[in-house]
Amino acid sequence: MLGRLNQWIQRRKKFPPEGHVVSGRLAEYRLFKLARAVSGDSLVLEGIRIPDPEEGGRREIDMIVATKDSLLFVEQKHWSGSFTIQENGKFLQKRKNGSYLEHKDIIAWTARKGKILCDLHKERTGEVCPPSKTILVFSNQNLEWESLPNNSGAEAYDEIGFVNMLEGLERLPPSENLRETLQGFGTWDTIHLNGGKTLHGDIIDYPFERSDCEVKNSGLLGLLLGPKSTISNGELVNDLSGPLVSVVGEKGSRTIPFAHISKIEFSNPKAEWG
Repeated sequence: MLGRLNQWIQRRKKFPPEGHVVSGRLAEYRLFKLARAVSGDSLVLEGIRIPDPEEGGRREIDMIVATKDSLLFVEQKHWSGSFTIQENGKFLQKRKNGSYLEHKDIIAWTARKGKILCDLHKERTGEVCPPSKTILVFSNQNLEWESLPNNSGAEAYDEIGFVNMLEGLERLPPSENLRETLQGFGTWDTIHLNGGKTLHGDIIDYPFERSDCEVKNSGLLGLLLGPKSTISNGELVNDLSGPLVSVVGEKGSRTIPFAHISKIEFSNPKAEWG
């Protein structure tokens, strides 16, 4: 029994808590829920991944809010401490511990992703996107910051300010063509682990039919009898096998046993242009 207990502890150590990552993801989820709650008939999407025809790969847009007359490309940061904008457009963050962290020009980077999306929409439909804006949301109350320069090319808000701005929009639905374009892009696969941690990435290899599912595990009983995972689609797993996943922020890929998983949500299917 002690041997199985030690194996269980070692498996749990593979998923140490990462405070800044967890809090950032929770902040994104909270902002998305708030945005949807106040956006009326607008279309609100999160984690949209668009193909980059110039540099290859895919670029993620944290959130998109589309109405009949406007298109918002939202970049959310959950930084703490303070920041300044340098002459080259990069953001220099001073963290609470006194260290500094330089970030890319997130205004230009977000605007570029928005332009790629609008170009794809025009190529697909022949229609021009409605007027677009680059929006920065600094959601951490522990961040000290000042208003962006008037010529920055973006608007910036805290969480409450962003929600108030959305409530002031004419929240009518976007055109059907724009809705179809936006919903044709993929998102991340999401894996919820036992204990509450969430991983985002691409599930490269999966042993069963790809459909959202919940997983019930044997828990402490597995220390005596071995792992047993019952998947809501009817599959039963009695070992430490699981999906092969390329996790956001990690190099390479790794197998995550079903014994560590409580729920899996797959990305929406991509359309031809996505």
